[in-house]
Amino acid sequence: MIRERSAWPALGPTDVLVAAAGALLILLGSWLTDRGGVEVGVGVFVALLLFLVALAGFLFVPYLAVALTIPLFALVPALKVFVGAWVGPVKDLVAVAAILAALVLLVAERAPARRLPDAATISLVALLLGLYVVNVGGGHDVAWGQGVRLTGEPLLLLVAGLTLADPRRTLRFAVASLIATATLVACYGLFQQQIGIWGLHDLGYVFDEHIRTFHGHLRSFGTLDDPFAYATLLVSGLAAVVFWMRPGPLSLLCGGLLAAGIYVSYVRTAGVIALALVGLWLARRGLSASAALVAGAALAAAIVVLVTQVHGQESRTVRASNTVLTLNGRTDAWSAALGGPSDWVFGQGVGEIGTAAERAEFGIERAADFELGENAKAVDSGYLATLADVGFAGLVVLLALLARLAQLAGRATRLGYRAGWIAAAFLSVQALDALTRSSFTGFPTAFLGFFLIGIALAAARDEEASAPAARRPSIRWSGSPSSG
Repeated sequence: MIRERSAWPALGPTDVLVAAAGALLILLGSWLTDRGGVEVGVGVFVALLLFLVALAGFLFVPYLAVALTIPLFALVPALKVFVGAWVGPVKDLVAVAAILAALVLLVAERAPARRLPDAATISLVALLLGLYVVNVGGGHDVAWGQGVRLTGEPLLLLVAGLTLADPRRTLRFAVASLIATATLVACYGLFQQQIGIWGLHDLGYVFDEHIRTFHGHLRSFGTLDDPFAYATLLVSGLAAVVFWMRPGPLSLLCGGLLAAGIYVSYVRTAGVIALALVGLWLARRGLSASAALVAGAALAAAIVVLVTQVHGQESRTVRASNTVLTLNGRTDAWSAALGGPSDWVFGQGVGEIGTAAERAEFGIERAADFELGENAKAVDSGYLATLADVGFAGLVVLLALLARLAQLAGRATRLGYRAGWIAAAFLSVQALDALTRSSFTGFPTAFLGFFLIGIALAAARDEEASAPAARRPSIRWSGSPSSG
């Protein structure tokens, strides 16, 4: 019997010695820098050490690295408030480490053929990123760089998820970590309701940036930056509970806490996503007619949410003396995204409006008196943001990518693989959440969402490749080796 070659490089004594020596040199260099008064700060060496540890983790123990990455990403926004803004770039170090680990596996030809990423998915990712890099509709300034980074990291994490070793074990660890993390974040969101607006302000949260209200109710945001990212994380956790955990007291407890946490976010899109997940659950139970009805209702609700987004209002709370004022903002998202007819094909330019435009206006930390420009204030759902950045050309590629991922997930569900159902659930959350906010570039929504979708699809593919040939359908994955 021929044993399959390991999916990661062999770690021998020499490798361990080299890695240990590198770590010691980094620590020694940081100490000498601190003692010698050199301008390079100790933080640079600590960041480099963190990067190397993360890279080694994704290469050799990806299941542990991914399991630790999920709570880290969920806690980074809160750590920026309680520790300092310098914590923010940690997420980029970890994301780049995961991407580089996947690249090492591919270039070193350590990944078995059955674990090579889907060729069609890779082509669509490359085409979409190419449109962002070339940026036909604009220039190559700081906002463009932010737009490429915010779009590129989640998409490349999707590729990393498809590539990392031992995907089935990694998925098990990742789902358990997601459920535990989301449940704890939900508990913190419920705690926020108890201490109220002023209690949150006393903890260091900022009015209008973190603290927001909806018809007089505080919108919980947990450890995240805003209620929307909070609700999406909790809905993802709820999807994991429904499609992964076995029914029992523990699943009921986690599901109940997550549902309560979602409710106090007052995010209407979360209700649409939950309805879609119900339809997906019915489909898994074989109730096709009921699933179709619920899916149709979810689609209709999604269309209503998307259309009314142009007239949508959000209450944001700010402090003025000793009173709390509520500001209602309204932005014409459609006209902002479409621009003029000359912008329809390739867009207005990456970073001209939306999240990247906002991010380019400040460094790591916002100033206390920071005010966004008009372009940064534009409401941009993930689809409208893509339309504004790279036009209908980019939007078509994005929709094709989502369709391809849905096709792969659907194939796995037809084979009865649990990984396929969890991939379909995560993809539903990601696609629907993007209707009302820029969740294709948002942190941690896009970072975790695409990463987990890739891992789940890789696990389903690995399970299919390990199954007897009689169970495999005739239609094969793009890039798969022939059966001979």
